[in-house]
Amino acid sequence: MMKKIYIRSFMLSLFVSASAMYQAQEVDLENLGKRTMEELKKNPFKISGGVSANSVFYSSNVYNGRAPFTYFLNGNLNLGLYKWSMPISYSLTNQGSQLGYQVPFKFNRISIAPKYKWIKAYIGDANMTFSPYTFNGLLFTGAGLELNPNIPLKVALMTGRLNKAIEDDGNPNTIPAYKRMGYGAHLKWEQERYKVGLIGFYAKDDVGSLSAAPDVKGVLPQENLVLSMTGSFMIDKNLEVFGEYANTALVNDLRATSSGAEKKGLAARFLSPNSSMENYSAYNGGVNLKLKKGMVGVKYERIDPGYKTLGAYYFNNDLENITLNSSFTLLKDRLALSANIGRQRDNLDNQKFKQTSRWVGAVNANLKASDKLMVTASYSNFTMFTNKQLNQFNTINNNPLLIQQPKDSIDYKQISQNTNINVNYIISSSKEKVQNININYSLNEMVNRENGIVRKGGLSRFHNANVNYTLGFPERKMNIATSVNFTHMYAASQKSNIWGPALTVTKAFLKEDKLKTSIGASYNHSGSSTANINVMNFRLGANYMPWKKHSFDLAFIQMFRNTDQAVENPNLNEMTCTVGYNYSF
Repeated sequence: MMKKIYIRSFMLSLFVSASAMYQAQEVDLENLGKRTMEELKKNPFKISGGVSANSVFYSSNVYNGRAPFTYFLNGNLNLGLYKWSMPISYSLTNQGSQLGYQVPFKFNRISIAPKYKWIKAYIGDANMTFSPYTFNGLLFTGAGLELNPNIPLKVALMTGRLNKAIEDDGNPNTIPAYKRMGYGAHLKWEQERYKVGLIGFYAKDDVGSLSAAPDVKGVLPQENLVLSMTGSFMIDKNLEVFGEYANTALVNDLRATSSGAEKKGLAARFLSPNSSMENYSAYNGGVNLKLKKGMVGVKYERIDPGYKTLGAYYFNNDLENITLNSSFTLLKDRLALSANIGRQRDNLDNQKFKQTSRWVGAVNANLKASDKLMVTASYSNFTMFTNKQLNQFNTINNNPLLIQQPKDSIDYKQISQNTNINVNYIISSSKEKVQNININYSLNEMVNRENGIVRKGGLSRFHNANVNYTLGFPERKMNIATSVNFTHMYAASQKSNIWGPALTVTKAFLKEDKLKTSIGASYNHSGSSTANINVMNFRLGANYMPWKKHSFDLAFIQMFRNTDQAVENPNLNEMTCTVGYNYSF
């Protein structure tokens, strides 16, 4: 009896819940239809963007290989249809055609990036970034996809050509290359307290894409697979732990034999090994602690010697970093301070003749003393140590009489210091007159010490100071800017100075400031014990907007330079004129 009552009660509850759900769905469907009709009544199609065309004319009485005429055509078009958007951008120029040699990348580019809600695609010439150790900003021609739905899983995919095939035409400047294709995927699982990610990137050259192998220039057909895992975890609401591990397997020559091949590392397990395969790893990890008025963090990073992938233009490798960083705000947020200090070393596998380590430190301060006065200052110090690894057998086998001769440096230290101070003060600010003064000073110093001794030419010091004064007349639509620059250099036991003033006047004309003009001149003198150089520049500029979204630009620069140095062309006359048109809609 009780069982029947429970069943009936359960069925009744289920019926009531189903009815409530149906009513809620019916209301939601009604609202959905109403929202859809309201959306359809809106203007479904939107278009915006801009195009620009610039031409550069250049002439000089001294040949320097620069083209007399260069054009640049750039544009971006944003198409929208309801919740769809499709940006289109392009860049066209004749700059690459004037090189006289071939390169494996493109100067003319076009890219389409359609997007719908959380779906975004890349079509044409594009670049994407997965992580610093895998695929990092490399331009490719193909397609990419990013999926960022309102669920923890996020996906990024790419496929395309990384290099086009370039034959070795005998020109020493030509950069031959095999056709290279690349494929990558980045999967992320993101929750409120933690994030984990997996990255895979694969690239391979087409051995048959060239009629002749350019081995003489060190260009070999390669293959690469890199795998990475990333993660960050919030142990506490103010304490975060993060890290990344990457492993790359690189086949330096696909034509190499398989004799002596070894599969070392995770990535190598998925490739066909040969004798040219190499395997490297890179990883980092750290902790960030958020405070009430700042943060403190520590990070460790290690990159194996020789580490690289085919998914980036350049890699720093053979280094180990330990960095401590912090930032704080004080004085009711008027003063912002940030600092970091770290230790870096190389020769991680003890294969180099020398080992280098250095301390790296930097401090930055920004002070808003008042509404008119702003002061910023920074200091950085890079101290590098090098210890030479002596071969003891050379000492033993040498003639004992030679032991007393001067040895190579076994203790080398290089100290680089950079200091910068900037002061900005608003003298006055009114409708009639605006005055502002800016003072900047910087010092760069580098000292080389061998066994505690600074030898001749081991000290370099650069002082630079400039003062800028701006006077504006808002009602007259005119501004006057003046500056004085001074640089003192001491390098290789030689002293030189560069100094000179500059003046620029800008003024707007016509109704609604449709025409804006500028005229300026600058002079600088460079003097040393070996030569004196005088440079004079004259500048003219104009921007004209006859209609609301159209503008024409003109920039003209004439430079005169003369020197008392014994050179083939002591007097240089150089002219650069740029004419441009811009349209935005």
